Amino acid sequence: MIRAQRSIINRAFANAAEFCQRVIADLRIAIDVPARLQSEPVEVVANLPFVELQELFGQMLAEAGTPESGIALSATNLARRAQLLRAFDDPDAVLQWATSKVMAIVADLPKTAREMECGRNPGDVLDPYLLAATQALLCEGDFRSAIGATVSHKGLMILEGLMGHLHEEVIGRMRGNVKNPEPRADNAEILDFQLNPFPGADVIQPPLRAGEPLRLHQVKSKTGTLNSSGGRRLADQMRNLRMAYSGAELYSHSLVGNTLRGHRSMGGMLRAEPALIVMVGDASFRVLTGSENGAELLLRLYQAAFELSAAETGYSVESMTGAIFETFKDRAEEAGEGWLESVLHQSTRGDVRNLDSRTYQGGRRG
Repeated sequence: MIRAQRSIINRAFANAAEFCQRVIADLRIAIDVPARLQSEPVEVVANLPFVELQELFGQMLAEAGTPESGIALSATNLARRAQLLRAFDDPDAVLQWATSKVMAIVADLPKTAREMECGRNPGDVLDPYLLAATQALLCEGDFRSAIGATVSHKGLMILEGLMGHLHEEVIGRMRGNVKNPEPRADNAEILDFQLNPFPGADVIQPPLRAGEPLRLHQVKSKTGTLNSSGGRRLADQMRNLRMAYSGAELYSHSLVGNTLRGHRSMGGMLRAEPALIVMVGDASFRVLTGSENGAELLLRLYQAAFELSAAETGYSVESMTGAIFETFKDRAEEAGEGWLESVLHQSTRGDVRNLDSRTYQGGRRG
C-alpha cells in the first residue's frame, strides 16, 4: 500500500517536463522538451487525451527537425508510451504480464474441427440447429461462412471471459491502487485480517493524503455481469467491510457502459448495503485511475498486449475456418451425407450407454 501511495503521478514526477523526458527517453528519441513544461504540473500533460498527446509530441518532433514522413508514427508511439506511463509505474512489467495472459488464452481459441465440435466439457457440443440458423440467416446459405462465424463466436466467448480477469488485475496494478489477492478457496468469503482482509473487494485504494478515506472497489466488466442474487451476495461482503473498516468508501464498478439504466443487480445491492456507491463507465474510470481519460489508459495497455500477442501467435480466424471447413467437408463426403447432417450426427450420436441415465457409467469403467 505504501508503494501504491508513492506511485501516484504527481509524486513520481516533479513537473510535466520531467514526465515528457521520461517518455522520450523510454523510446530513445532525440528531441527536446519545451522549457515552459518545467513550470507546469505533471497532470497538464499526463492527463491529456490520446489525440492531444499526439499533437503535443508531434510539435516537439517537428521543432526538432524530424522528417515529416516520420512525425505521425513517432508521435503515435510517444502518445501510447505516455498513457502507459501515466497508468503504471512500471509499464513494461505490466505489459509483459498482460501479454502472457492473452497468449495463454489464445491457446484456447478453436483451431480444429474437434475443438469446434466439443469444448472442454463433454456436454459442450456444437449446436447443429444454431449452425443451420447461422448459415441461412446470417451467411446467405454459405456453410463455410457459417463455420467462420461460429469460430468467431466461440473465440469471442473465450475472450469475454478473459476480459473480466484482466480488468481486475490491470486496474489493481495502476498507480495508487493495490490488487486484492485472490483468497484461498476455503477462506474466500470470510474476513480474516491476516489471511483475507478484504473479501469481496477487487481493488484497494489506500488514502493518498491525510484525512482521505480507504476506498474498496468491486470491478466488473458490464452492468449485466451479475444477477440480483449475486449482487446481493457481494453487497453483503461490502457491508461487512464497512463494519470492519470504519470510514471506508465502498464502490461497485461496471467499466463498459454509459448509463446505470438496466443495471441488473444495483437495486438488490443498494438494499443490502445503502452506503455502496454504484458507478459505470467514465465515472468508474475517474475514480479507479485518478485520470480524466482513465478508459483510454486501460485501452492503451490492452491494445499493446493484443498486438504483441497477435504477432507472436499468428492466430487467424480465416485460416482456422479453412482447416475446420475442409475437415467437415471430407467427413460428410466420406459418410455420403450433407454437411449439416454430419454435424448433427456428431453432436447427437454416441455410445448408447452414455445417452440414458439408466445405463450411464460416467467416468467409471465396466
